[in-house]
Amino acid sequence: MKKTQALSKLVKVCVAALAGVTLMAVAAQYFFVEDWRWLVGILIGTGLAVFFTVVRPAYVKFRAIYSDLIESEESAKRMTQELNKLYNELGKSYQDLEAVNLVPEDPTTLLKLSTSGEIEFISDRFKQIMSISEDGFFTNIYDWFKEENLNEDFITSLRNILSRGQSWNGELNLTDLDGDLIWLDMSMQPVLHGKSGETKILAIGRDVTEEKEAKQRSREINREAIEKRVREQQYRSVLILEGQEEERKRISQEIHDGIGQMLTGLKLNLEGITPSDSPHMKKRIRDTKDLMKSVIKEVRRVSFNLTPSSLVDFGITPAMKKISQEVSALTNTEVVFENRTNFINRLDKNVETNLYRIVQEAVNNGIKYAAADKIVISFEHNPSHLIVIVEDNGKGFEFKKLEKTGHFGASGHGIFNMKERAAFINGSLDIQTKLGVGTKIIIKLPLS
Repeated sequence: MKKTQALSKLVKVCVAALAGVTLMAVAAQYFFVEDWRWLVGILIGTGLAVFFTVVRPAYVKFRAIYSDLIESEESAKRMTQELNKLYNELGKSYQDLEAVNLVPEDPTTLLKLSTSGEIEFISDRFKQIMSISEDGFFTNIYDWFKEENLNEDFITSLRNILSRGQSWNGELNLTDLDGDLIWLDMSMQPVLHGKSGETKILAIGRDVTEEKEAKQRSREINREAIEKRVREQQYRSVLILEGQEEERKRISQEIHDGIGQMLTGLKLNLEGITPSDSPHMKKRIRDTKDLMKSVIKEVRRVSFNLTPSSLVDFGITPAMKKISQEVSALTNTEVVFENRTNFINRLDKNVETNLYRIVQEAVNNGIKYAAADKIVISFEHNPSHLIVIVEDNGKGFEFKKLEKTGHFGASGHGIFNMKERAAFINGSLDIQTKLGVGTKIIIKLPLS
């Protein structure tokens, strides 16, 4: 909204200054002419007619379409905020997935073992869990674990723990005799047996297969639902980005063909006025001409930023050269473009547009937030990838702190938009920065 107000004020000042100075100049020129009042009346009438039939309608139309663009950007910001919330929900939802409505069974004795791992007793519950219908199960638990392809280091560690008279507990992923996957929550505890005082090992546990499967099913169902919502939100974001580009193109055309042409015509008319000999009047006309030149330059700059003609006509490489020249000419920051591997290929229109917007955002951040006095844009490519680097010598920032606080304040929103645009064109975006050493943004884009 600040941009709309500033541009509105600029156009108003320009029109008012032109009208005032033009009338003063002509009035002064014909002041000593016999019918000067008649001439001034015609001039005023003509000026008012031009203002209300040409300049004012164009200004009103421009203000309306520019306000529409600002509103669409606000809408895009709200969409990205909703998308960020969905990503957060994806992580938080797993806390709810654990609440599966199953009543766990009580642990029972499953096996009795000797200290060497020989199986001396198998309970009915264990036979039920493992689908043992008759004799023929393993005689040694360690041989069973080896057959189940459990890790050798785990088996060795378990043997050493039990031999030292210590207990072990954990979950085991095993296969029953029917070939089905079984999860056992088991605890192995050395105990003294009978009057002999001989040490035996009791394996106590319960079947947790149903709990595991229920949690996995819930996780998959919830993940599918959330991912569907994320995909829908991403699709909406893509439509908004594409709509913004079309709106920018339309506004740029309106500015260039409408207001820009009218301002140029007013400038030519102003230059055609013959000033009086009054030094004051000469200075006023000279100042007005300078103001008009500044307005035309500003309109061209806004039009270029909205939709650079070099990007549409010639591609991303000439557009990068052009943006470096334009920004260097209009700001106190030197922007340099280096095409290190002579990349000249044309890319898909959407790819070029989004890549240009990423670089534009990076350059603007370097100027606005990092206070950099030099920014280097470089291209490097190989047969499979194009690598675009935007590096400034500004003051840098704490990227980890930005990630914690979120992406919707100051430059954080711009960084989020850059990442979204990079993902949209199947690219990756990496940010390397540190306080006092500048910022380096690396975009890696597949070419195939």
